[in-house]
Amino acid sequence: MALDAGVMSVTLEFAKDLKDSDWFGKQDPYCIIRVGGQTFRTRTAVDGGRNSVWNETFRFNVINENSVDVEIKDEDVGRDDLIGTATFSLAKARESGADRIQAGVVSKKSRKQRGFLSIALSWAPNKALMSDGAHAAAPVPQHHQHYQHPTAMVYAAGPAPAYYAVPAAPPAAAYYAAPPPPAAYYPAAYPPAHGAYPPQPYPGAVPVQGPR
Repeated sequence: MALDAGVMSVTLEFAKDLKDSDWFGKQDPYCIIRVGGQTFRTRTAVDGGRNSVWNETFRFNVINENSVDVEIKDEDVGRDDLIGTATFSLAKARESGADRIQAGVVSKKSRKQRGFLSIALSWAPNKALMSDGAHAAAPVPQHHQHYQHPTAMVYAAGPAPAYYAVPAAPPAAAYYAAPPPPAAYYPAAYPPAHGAYPPQPYPGAVPVQGPR
């Protein structure tokens, strides 16, 4: 029986007992998930070691794909080392609507199982996808139980501020010679007192007669 097309949600929860590829310190694992022609990458679990936690959910359209391939790698400064691979089926989730899986991780060198991945699946049928064969071009992973950085708000730049010419300095004030110091002033002579008597001749003096 052909299965309906729809949207599959894959939550990569954690890894348990992985092979440790680092001789010193702890390895920094991350996963690459491939579904058909679609590829996704988890964040790097810094110092995750053998028991790394991601708790990341990826959603993608599924039409004919029925399995998922996962590579677990150790992020290094030079070339990233392959820790192991895992493959799991989507069939049960597509039939019942959900599934939980412990996918065994196979070591690259020994080809033996070294740990497992804990995965949760959720299925939402969508027959419209069957008609147009649409696939999610670049679904965005949704992180659970991890702080999400707020999206920076970008504001349109306002008009450039108007710039005004600096006014020219006022002309220098004209300088005038200081006026000469005022002349010395002396008090005015007192006027004769009003009502004073004219001078009187001395007694016994003969009055002078004018010409006749």
